[in-house]
Amino acid sequence: MMLPTKQLISKIETLSKDLSPKQLSNFLDIIDAMTALVEEAHVQSEASPKEKATSMSNQYAFASTARH
Repeated sequence: MMLPTKQLISKIETLSKDLSPKQLSNFLDIIDAMTALVEEAHVQSEASPKEKATSMSNQYAFASTARH
């Protein structure tokens, strides 16, 4: 679902009104993480196939070491 910016801001404000400070902090952390994912997806969409393969390889290597 795509929302106009003003409508999205309004919905976020309405939702965050009822959150405790800890919940609001967690909510904002989630928004930040989602923003980073969108930015990374944008970079990936503009990258050459070789750059995409290198990035995916690096992500796999990081994920593998993070689990251990």
